[in-house]
Amino acid sequence: MISAFFKALGDLSDPRIRSVLWQSIGLSIITAMLLWGGLSWLLSSTQLIGDVPLVGGWLETAVDWLGSIAVFVLVILLLPAFLGIYASFYIETICRAVEARHYPHLAAPRNQSIIEAVVIGLKFGGLLIIFNLLLLIFIFFPPIYLVAGWAVNGHLLGREYLEMVGFRRMDPKQLRDYRLAKRSPIFMSGLMLAVIASLPVVNLLLPLVGTSMMLHVFEATRDRESINIVV
Repeated sequence: MISAFFKALGDLSDPRIRSVLWQSIGLSIITAMLLWGGLSWLLSSTQLIGDVPLVGGWLETAVDWLGSIAVFVLVILLLPAFLGIYASFYIETICRAVEARHYPHLAAPRNQSIIEAVVIGLKFGGLLIIFNLLLLIFIFFPPIYLVAGWAVNGHLLGREYLEMVGFRRMDPKQLRDYRLAKRSPIFMSGLMLAVIASLPVVNLLLPLVGTSMMLHVFEATRDRESINIVV
């Protein structure tokens, strides 16, 4: 896993992977700004309090500003999830770049439809958003928030990144059997990615490092002899 992690860091030097990174960051920022602007406009156009006697309308204005700030903080926290969704649309580009560099002997993977890639990406991003919003319950208890976040995201990231790279070479049943047989390395890989996900700014690299790292873990641990797969 450590070796896979450092290989994944080295893969960031590939121009194709860097291109995916910048495109995903750009689309994520645009999405975040549109969401922030839309929700802020909705707050400002909705009368939540109105004129309060002896206070006037300034309280309504203050609530609108505070709400806008809160929405901004929220979309910033969700920025890595947005980036994960967009980067997943380029999963084939990332995987082919890594395979060409490290595993040129591999046969061509099975063809994934655009719909399949989009579904996997939306599922991945949706789960990250939902579970991380639920974890905000513990935000005022930092130790619990950190440990629970790593545990939950470790499981999610390990499983979802495995699906993104594994479905290219295994059918659902084969991948399920593989996942059950390799639970430990998959979870530990996901846990390492969860730690990265908790680091501001660095977590923007998560989709690319996660995809590349899991592909390395997958290629190092899958048994080509006992499972009939695309080698």
